[in-house]
Amino acid sequence: MTTRFIAFFGATGGCTNACLVHTLNAGYHATALARTPSKLIDMLLAQGISQSVIDNQLIIVKGDIADIHAIKNVLTSNSSDTKIASQIISGVGGAPQWRMSLSKPMTIDNPEICATTTKNIIQSLREIYGSNPAISQHKPSITVISTTGISDVREDVPVGFQTFYHVVLADPHKDKKEMERLVAENSSTSGVFRGAVTVRPSLLKGDQNVKEGKGWEKVKVGVEDTPAKGYTIHRADVGEWIFEQIVKTGGDNWFGQRITLTN
Repeated sequence: MTTRFIAFFGATGGCTNACLVHTLNAGYHATALARTPSKLIDMLLAQGISQSVIDNQLIIVKGDIADIHAIKNVLTSNSSDTKIASQIISGVGGAPQWRMSLSKPMTIDNPEICATTTKNIIQSLREIYGSNPAISQHKPSITVISTTGISDVREDVPVGFQTFYHVVLADPHKDKKEMERLVAENSSTSGVFRGAVTVRPSLLKGDQNVKEGKGWEKVKVGVEDTPAKGYTIHRADVGEWIFEQIVKTGGDNWFGQRITLTN
């Protein structure tokens, strides 16, 4: 019997870390990319994940999103008979930075981090398939954490936040839109992903502490045509929703959807 595993990128971020905690608690195996593995381990220990669970269920690959070799190691497993991750959860993001500009008052420290991560995951998968074509019969799905406020279909931000989202956050949101485009473009029959889910949470609050959220069942859920509008959502709730609805189920029912989540 094969042991499937889930690959995590951005695992020290609040939403993704919370999802990883639930994944390990449920007995799943996982891999994660981390620039500082000790930081990720400390975060997991603080959440009640034991060292034995970390040792037996998690492989941490040291590196960053520019390191194709490290990304390929995250996507492939060296400790089980499974050759490639069944799912990818990507929640990589940058730190916001204010600047003296009326037109573009906010940016992030790495303004193309989401798109770059996605491009490098795509390149890594192409190289993996190229060296072992049989693996392409078992393509992983991908779930990316994006944001509300970037839909070209329907307004999904409450009136009180629209100036903040469409003016203040307009520049960093370009990166999220490019990430979404890349994911959609590479989720076709000829793409590198088996399927793709885009999660668009409203303004994130709190940290990764899974005990601080309201619980995934209380999350309001919408899709792009009929979005769920709200002001904020706890990072822990986003992570738990992704675990319950994507990791546990495989996420097939959500493939191709841009899902809005809010409290």
